[in-house]
Amino acid sequence: MELAHMEVEGSQQWKARKVPLCQPDPANLSQRYSHSDLFAGITEPVLRKISEKLGSEWQKLATHLGLSAAEIERIMMDDPGQTENQIFNMLVKWMRQQSTSTDQRDVLCTALMEIGRRDIVEDLIEITGLQGPYTFAYFQQQIINNYKQTATTIPGHPTLQTCNVGIEEFFIPLYLGKNIPGKTKSVRSVRLQERNIFLDEAQQIILKSVDDLFNQEIVKEIKILLCGGAGTGKSTLLVKVANSCITLGLKPLHGRFHLVLWIKLRHMQQSSCVLDYIFDQILARNTKLTKHIVKRFIDDHESGIALLLDGVDEIPSHVLESEEGVYRVQDILHNRVLTRSFVLVTTRPHRKQYILKGHPNYAHIQTFGFKPHDRDQYIRLNLADDADMGEALITHLKVNANLREMAVVPIISQMLCLVWKNHKSLPERITELYKEFAVALFKRRNKDMSDEQVMSNMMSIIDGLGRVALQGLLDCRGERLMFKESEFQSDLDEGRAVGFVQGEKFQCGPGEEELFSFPHKSIQEYFAACHLVKLLDDDENNFRHQLEQIGDGNVLAMEYLLRFCCGRSEQAAGLILDHIQEMQGDEKKHQRLARLLLFESSSEELATKLVRPTNVHCKSKEDLKSLSYYLQHVTPPLDGTDFYIYVRKQELTLLKGILLSDSMKSAGLIMVHYFLSEQEREELSLLEETLGVVVEQHRAQLHIVVCIEAKSWFDVGRVSHSFFRMQEQKGELGLVMNQQSPDEVVDLLKALERCRLYSLTLCGTNLHARVRHVSHILSSLRLLHLSACRLVDDDVKDLISILPARHGLQGLNLDGNAFSLDAVRSLTQHLQGLPELRGLRLTNIGLDAECIRQAVSQDLPHLEEIEEGIFED
Repeated sequence: MELAHMEVEGSQQWKARKVPLCQPDPANLSQRYSHSDLFAGITEPVLRKISEKLGSEWQKLATHLGLSAAEIERIMMDDPGQTENQIFNMLVKWMRQQSTSTDQRDVLCTALMEIGRRDIVEDLIEITGLQGPYTFAYFQQQIINNYKQTATTIPGHPTLQTCNVGIEEFFIPLYLGKNIPGKTKSVRSVRLQERNIFLDEAQQIILKSVDDLFNQEIVKEIKILLCGGAGTGKSTLLVKVANSCITLGLKPLHGRFHLVLWIKLRHMQQSSCVLDYIFDQILARNTKLTKHIVKRFIDDHESGIALLLDGVDEIPSHVLESEEGVYRVQDILHNRVLTRSFVLVTTRPHRKQYILKGHPNYAHIQTFGFKPHDRDQYIRLNLADDADMGEALITHLKVNANLREMAVVPIISQMLCLVWKNHKSLPERITELYKEFAVALFKRRNKDMSDEQVMSNMMSIIDGLGRVALQGLLDCRGERLMFKESEFQSDLDEGRAVGFVQGEKFQCGPGEEELFSFPHKSIQEYFAACHLVKLLDDDENNFRHQLEQIGDGNVLAMEYLLRFCCGRSEQAAGLILDHIQEMQGDEKKHQRLARLLLFESSSEELATKLVRPTNVHCKSKEDLKSLSYYLQHVTPPLDGTDFYIYVRKQELTLLKGILLSDSMKSAGLIMVHYFLSEQEREELSLLEETLGVVVEQHRAQLHIVVCIEAKSWFDVGRVSHSFFRMQEQKGELGLVMNQQSPDEVVDLLKALERCRLYSLTLCGTNLHARVRHVSHILSSLRLLHLSACRLVDDDVKDLISILPARHGLQGLNLDGNAFSLDAVRSLTQHLQGLPELRGLRLTNIGLDAECIRQAVSQDLPHLEEIEEGIFED
């Protein structure tokens, strides 16, 4: 077989030539080259140049190329004394023995590497532009092979490294904001220990997608700094970026880059040399590449490379600042090397200033975790095996403000899903849940610790941080949620490392302030409670001194702090309940708090410390749980107590238990507001079943109000059928419809004709010229609320016409409509004929409050104004 020829111009043949920025087919590279391609670069002149450089090692090379001793001896005999000719003849002989496989180009380079002649291999690549194991395309493919193993999944558990899920299925976009350079606003007031200050916060634009990070029309710079707290999704985002590079044929990231290097900086505990990391963590162990070759590839393709540097805050300072290594992280961050490469670096906020001081021209992006809609989608994905379970958790978050806010942080949302999936609920007591939060954050940075070490080390850090947390909450000038470094002791660095506290430098007028905060106020409250309970263990007088700072004015604001204390110590719970009973103020709210504290303490004996209530409001699942616990341990009965209970499908079991309690037998009014969910279709039948069990016990006291909210799913036929069935079981029924279409409202009112409704509330629905339809169910109504229904004077006339004299209406609410004074006077004059009217609301109707007051006092003198526009008997 004759070798292909190419022209050679003297020594210029050996000058460095850049390898083309090619995009290899993801299929087997060996299938891409024909027989003639195989030797396009290895010509006779090239073999001559190799012969000149090789020297006395040629026999060793021949052996590595597979030539026998006899063949080597024959070559030496044919051309005695002419070493270069012998080498050339040996190479030609070897080439002619090769098949047409692409392996032959690899074999020569491998053999040269094995005898220690990397210099010849590198020159061979430069002169020929070979496709194979020592080329840029080979380098690309090795990285892609790594990403196929490392960038197709993301953690499915906050602490277990072996639990992973597919990124294509489970990746949820993050809420990203880009600071607008030079534009700030000083609207954030922060209370510090010595004074109040206003912080200058950057104005931002919101990015629409991850792709916007790589769109220079949006980010402007080729260096991007992505900041966010612990668990906010920074690392997961970079996995998504690396994953998008697996199919190079797509030319990823807006076609801008030929090479994407994803560097997980947490592994850099000895050296911050990126080149070392590429070999240690990305390239295969048996790679034929050398550091010298890879460095040359990176240098030659600098502007076509994207570096993803994940977690600058996770490199020890002495490693980051080391002077050793090629492409040191510090040099890349400060734009001393690879200045034309795209760099996306992630960090927690406290490392931001270190990066910007070295190179200010970064596009500064913040991640806030999930948007609420995306948080809900994440929950649905993680609980996809049981759609009802996912919707139940989403509903739970809607009525729990603290958890709802915290769940936008991906790691918290992930943990909530795991707990909910295993128990079909969250822990009964919030103290247990927050303990799990703390353990999850701590274990992410301490994976090798035993459980015993975790608890010991973690609680030591929490106690130290909790001292500052408690001081902030109980500050006599008002609670403080941000702190200066000087307020902390030695636990600050450890707390910041695991995500218990986060620090950031802010502009404040002409100066700069470094301030620290906890990830969420409720976490600050949990840490403060841990410290407070430890004070009790060490010195009860000190505990009592701190407790005295909680009085009538701030006790309700300290709900979570006190609940966490009670959850961690029964002794603390007893002292706190005694303290609350001595307070003045809103008795109903104090009693609600006392029930929550009793429940959190898990102590039956402490039930005797609670005052028997006369009026109970339960607006959340937590309220229902605490009421249920109290009823189980209080001595019955609760004579004459009125109960106002708000429930959804998920709380029906709790409701049933409460209504069947012996302590409820002598209750007064029991009003249950039941809210339809967005997706449930059979839940009214479940309400019927629940109430059917207890109706005989509470027929006289029980009032059921079905609430159809803006996004509630409902069917007119099913709802009306359930109403008529419940009418047979119960004494009083009510209906609330919020922001429904006028047609749906009218259809349901028609379907409910002859149903004895006690109350009707329609809010946010355009009922102009449709008021007459209310007459379908008007005869039995005692309460009628038509708020923000776009009613005008003509509608007042219709309302008057359907309210005959002597009608038994007791309350009328027309807030948020638009009436003239003449219309109001006509209404109040007509209402004189309703002898049972006890309440009238006319707020925000476009009239002067004094005019309304005069009309009502003249025509309905038995009603007194208790608030502007609100009149009661």
